[in-house]
Amino acid sequence: EGDYVWKISEFYGRKPEGTYYNSLGFNIKATNGGTLDFTCSAQADKLEDHKWYSCGENSFMDFSFDSDRSGLLLKQKVSDDITYVATATLPNYCR
Repeated sequence: EGDYVWKISEFYGRKPEGTYYNSLGFNIKATNGGTLDFTCSAQADKLEDHKWYSCGENSFMDFSFDSDRSGLLLKQKVSDDITYVATATLPNYCR
């Protein structure tokens, strides 16, 4: 009855000055046999914490990233009355 459990993988973030992101992206996939499977990303001169970004044109999903705690928030608008929200904390690897 819908995609309630999502797997986040292939997360990447680019910090050109080491202090802020200008690019973020990840793959999101349903884990319960649902059809959800796509890459979500955003680019800007400086991505803002706590701001919602669309996962792409004609997408029903948005994401927000909080760099201070490596927190990813997702929301999926299912209908006018229903919106699913999810959170994940991502490991912070420096390369």
